[in-house]
Amino acid sequence: MTRDASSAAAVRRFAADFRDVRGRLLADLRPIADIADLLAAVRSRRELPREGLTRSGIEYTVHGAGCRMISSDGREVDVDLVTDPALGRKVEAFDAWRIRRFLDEAADDGYSHEDITQACIDLAREGHLREVVEGRWFALPDAPGDPA
Repeated sequence: MTRDASSAAAVRRFAADFRDVRGRLLADLRPIADIADLLAAVRSRRELPREGLTRSGIEYTVHGAGCRMISSDGREVDVDLVTDPALGRKVEAFDAWRIRRFLDEAADDGYSHEDITQACIDLAREGHLREVVEGRWFALPDAPGDPA
């Protein structure tokens, strides 16, 4: 596998784990619909604590602009709410730093910030991700939080 292909595979692994961990977190916290709703439940509605542990073992921490989620097996994914100019609203987005942090938890694979960013750009061009802010912020193609 070439360096570019392995970087893309690493980003795909992050995206898959983000989808899985987020899905389990939200299933446990029903009727919370998405990360924006979780932030509102913590901050404005004061229905949930800033840090918590769900029944399926997902730890979450609401922070400045988003949420860090850690599965019971140690997979850590972190997203921020970033305004998507194409949609005109905030979406759950991630950047190379967050992916790099996820990969550091899994193994020391040596991917640079530039490797990760380029892999995200390439995956966005192929439709596997969406580029929310050019070269910086990315989201899953179905923009979590979109009404189904």
